[in-house]
Amino acid sequence: MTVAAGLLNGNAALLFIAAVIGFTLVCVIAWDDRSLFFTPLGFVLLPIVVAVWFGGAAVIGLPADVLLGHHGAGEIWPGLVAAPVVALVLGRRFRTVGENTIGQIVLRAGILLAGCTLAKVVAYALGFRVFHFWTGGAVTLGALVVCIAVWQFAAVDGVVHLFVRAGVVLAAVGLVGAWAAVNHVPVAGDPRTASTTTLAVMLLVLPLLALAGAVLTIAVLRRVRPATPDRPAAKTRAAAKERVPAAHEVWNAFVTYKDDDKDEDDEDEGEGKDRPVLVLSADREAAEVLKITSQDKSRFDGYLPLPLERCQGVLSKESWLELQPTRVPLEAFRSYRGLCPPWIWAELRTRRLIAPAAAKPMVRQRSFIERLRNHG
Repeated sequence: MTVAAGLLNGNAALLFIAAVIGFTLVCVIAWDDRSLFFTPLGFVLLPIVVAVWFGGAAVIGLPADVLLGHHGAGEIWPGLVAAPVVALVLGRRFRTVGENTIGQIVLRAGILLAGCTLAKVVAYALGFRVFHFWTGGAVTLGALVVCIAVWQFAAVDGVVHLFVRAGVVLAAVGLVGAWAAVNHVPVAGDPRTASTTTLAVMLLVLPLLALAGAVLTIAVLRRVRPATPDRPAAKTRAAAKERVPAAHEVWNAFVTYKDDDKDEDDEDEGEGKDRPVLVLSADREAAEVLKITSQDKSRFDGYLPLPLERCQGVLSKESWLELQPTRVPLEAFRSYRGLCPPWIWAELRTRRLIAPAAAKPMVRQRSFIERLRNHG
């Protein structure tokens, strides 16, 4: 007990706890791009990304200033015009796995606008100085994080994982409460008279409690109203929304193999195995891919070495790319790993494995983070 108290003593411990919680939430809402934050570039990019989210959330929350009758509301009309635009941009950026239709973007933008505005109004009612730039920004950023994290958690089928995630969030709240107890700092108080430390604790704990409450609510609703024969199962709905593989992407897929091309460790794998693949092209039924294997193929022709240091973000070990295309049905694709590093695509173009029309794939708009990852 004494050791625990010693570790939690001082403001440095609170900063460390807040940093761990914040980094975890950033990885959650970054979704497919989260692996980038574990690279040297990621540590430079992280504060920039958080600053952009902070600014975006602050703009989205500006309609609350008008609703609350702030005396400077008439001077922020450019921000009021920009608020729905920023919400639409973030609504498109923070999509879950699946189709990104105009209706879905508008719905997510509306939720972000309503969530950030409502959070600011509630914080004002509680006594927070929401018209102050940093306080108002922290409130709206918390609302933004809660909305996106709930989307990401709810996108995964099942109930148990929701209870587990809610439990982890509540454990984080408990850790902050333990720090407050050790350092004799009130966890809550009147924001008008509370100390700066108490305000910081409240701004950290309240969004976490909102997140845990929302996740638990979804879990309970799923438990009370599970899928029935009259209603499509969650798995079926999710399958209908899965992202379709496209050229230039790396995926996990179940690839069947012939008896003469099994890897040494595939004897008991049945008729195939899950492996990473690089998509060359795709239609509505199947995709043309190149298989990726972690088995050492350096002594064979027809394989391109994929050093791990040049494939960070899409591969987790030294691998080799088989240069013989294979056609894989779309239903065999499991999960998206990331975009192919540009040097691999250039090498395939040199070897004439890519048709001219696919040399510059126009599959979809890539995010800023994806472009940075592939540029690196």
